[in-house]
Amino acid sequence: MAQLLLWLCHDPPMAYNISFARDAETVFKNLGSDAERYLTQKLEKVATCEWRSPYDWNYSPWSGQSTGKFSWGSYRVFVDVDEDSDEIVVYEAQHRENLYR
Repeated sequence: MAQLLLWLCHDPPMAYNISFARDAETVFKNLGSDAERYLTQKLEKVATCEWRSPYDWNYSPWSGQSTGKFSWGSYRVFVDVDEDSDEIVVYEAQHRENLYR
């Protein structure tokens, strides 16, 4: 147990940079300011968390694709998590009700 605790304290995962495939206004264009703020805060939390991988935050990969999505409440954020460059590339954010019609 002490070895695990020592490892956790001395070797935290790297933080990720957040980038947008298009400008942020385009990514969040269909959402209100409250939703944009909520999703931006979630992305920042995922990117800077020292003890959890981005894959631990309700991430679902798309079969046959390198991209996936975060499912947060009634929102879906479509991203690519690039572990080689420690970057989360955001493609689009949508309210769930607008996706599955």
